Amino acid sequence: MTTAERRRSPDGLNLVLAALASVTSGAETRELDGIAALRSERDVPADADKGVDVAHRRVEYFVPVPDSDPDQYLSFSFSALIAPGSDPAFYDTLVELFDAVMGTFRWAYA
Repeated sequence: MTTAERRRSPDGLNLVLAALASVTSGAETRELDGIAALRSERDVPADADKGVDVAHRRVEYFVPVPDSDPDQYLSFSFSALIAPGSDPAFYDTLVELFDAVMGTFRWAYA
């Protein structure tokens, strides 16, 4: 089989995303520019022993690159710092803004 004859199976991508979702807390599937992607969101507490000095909310997108051979993926992440005593509505709004930006993501090739 030549490279031109090989086609990436959408089922294979879905299996990869499903496997990642099963081991990633707060994960859900989303669509970015017509491509299935995995989005996760979690609060990360401050823990000096683990090198985390400030609590934060972390949002990550894991996106397969269309028509890549071998399969390639991109990861986008965002962290909103959680100050002690801060209003959760503030970092909720920051997360919504990041999601809105990710919703405008489009693939473009030169």
